[in-house]
Amino acid sequence: MNLRKMFFQLGIVFLLSQGLFAESEKPDGDTRILGGKNAPEGFAKYQVSIRKKPGKDEWHHCGGSILNEEWVLTAAHCTYGNKMSELSIMVGTNKLLSGGTRYKIKKMITHEKYAKKDLRNDIALIQIDGKIAMTGNVKAIKLKKEAVSVGTKCTLTGWGFVDNYRRVPNDLQYLEFTTISNKECNNKLKKSSFAPIDEKQLCVKRPERKGACNGDSGGPLVVADDNKEFVQIGVVSWGIPCGRNYPDVFASVSGYHDWIEKNMK
Repeated sequence: MNLRKMFFQLGIVFLLSQGLFAESEKPDGDTRILGGKNAPEGFAKYQVSIRKKPGKDEWHHCGGSILNEEWVLTAAHCTYGNKMSELSIMVGTNKLLSGGTRYKIKKMITHEKYAKKDLRNDIALIQIDGKIAMTGNVKAIKLKKEAVSVGTKCTLTGWGFVDNYRRVPNDLQYLEFTTISNKECNNKLKKSSFAPIDEKQLCVKRPERKGACNGDSGGPLVVADDNKEFVQIGVVSWGIPCGRNYPDVFASVSGYHDWIEKNMK
């Protein structure tokens, strides 16, 4: 196996969450997502947990964000090859094991040019069966149409693995990053023989020995706007597991804004 292929497969392993809390592996509420912190009550009301239940066991499959009463934004690799009947959406809770409201899925739209081999166009929409009730703990997030500047502070939330022992937090975790240029991102990833980042992808610098991990896929990367409200700028796509000295890569919301708006009509 050549070096390029080996590292790319490591990136896929980072992303594809499988069995994150089946009966044999319960979440540990005292753990942290590679240096993250427990999100306080009412934080990230737009966050969803996409659950998968192909049999009797169910697990957290991917993250996502609420765009309005009908639509959730996530990564294409979270919907590609999955059956709607095996997936559901949980909203309104920062706990994996308690609270929240579950919704069935009516429709999944995976980007028509999604490329599984290199995770290009890694973005998807999920339409809810019915309407999401916008209660005190549930709120849609706005999308940022314009690209953000290099050096922007941003925040990621998710229920991904918290360590190399594959432990999963019961509490939603959050971690802050800083955006970097695609040129810098490509320079850093070139050492690992990854495919170059394109204009529809966004990279962030991880804090040392911290970062996203398996199970954070599809989750929202956000920044605060002038009104101190969160707006979404990215969707977790891929990275080199986990917390190593490489950038994390996201599908850029600004790069896919028109596609998102078109497909929600």
